[in-house]
Amino acid sequence: MSKVSILAMLCCLMVAGQAFSVTVNLDGILNEWTGGDVVNLGSSGAYTLLATWDQTNLYIGVDRSASGRYLGDDYGVHDSFFVAIDIDGVPGSGGSDGYGNVSLSGAMLPDRIYYYAGGQGWHEVSFWDGIGWNWLGWTNANTYYGWQPANPNDELGIALSDIGGSHQVMIWAWMTVEGVYDSTTAFWGDPAGNGIMIPEPATMALLGLGALAMFRRKR
Repeated sequence: MSKVSILAMLCCLMVAGQAFSVTVNLDGILNEWTGGDVVNLGSSGAYTLLATWDQTNLYIGVDRSASGRYLGDDYGVHDSFFVAIDIDGVPGSGGSDGYGNVSLSGAMLPDRIYYYAGGQGWHEVSFWDGIGWNWLGWTNANTYYGWQPANPNDELGIALSDIGGSHQVMIWAWMTVEGVYDSTTAFWGDPAGNGIMIPEPATMALLGLGALAMFRRKR
């Protein structure tokens, strides 16, 4: 059996098994965020955005260790962080930012937005009903906001049942200074275009299989 065939078989086993290698502990430490099930969504400003998921949640990790700043609700002192998700994948379906601090104007738009703009893990959620944003109130469930050098980072869990299940999603994300919402200090995705696609581990394996096929064809 050729090396390429063996590698292709391993990729297929990854797809079939769907074993998740990351167990996220919501503690502000990102040591466990490594391996093939973690997607680095890139760096913007002083922050790096990560994503992974298991059978229950999509997890967003914010490495803010280089920023010296934390999420919270002190005006002008803390950060606020926002994650907008396109759930249905239908062009023109969705809205722009419910807080109005950024303008999303591409063909694809978010249907659900998470506003990490409170203290001690508190955040609110809105969903698009086809006409405007409906607000679901505040909660501090399934979040950890970094608050000290020993635990500096943010770890945020989003229930897959709230975003259409375990298939791929497109997200936009941005950071602002708390209360100064026109002061955007970091942004991920294109506000006038598409967000960033987060592939499932299975999709990542298929991408690897496709790369192997291309490599084989070029030889």
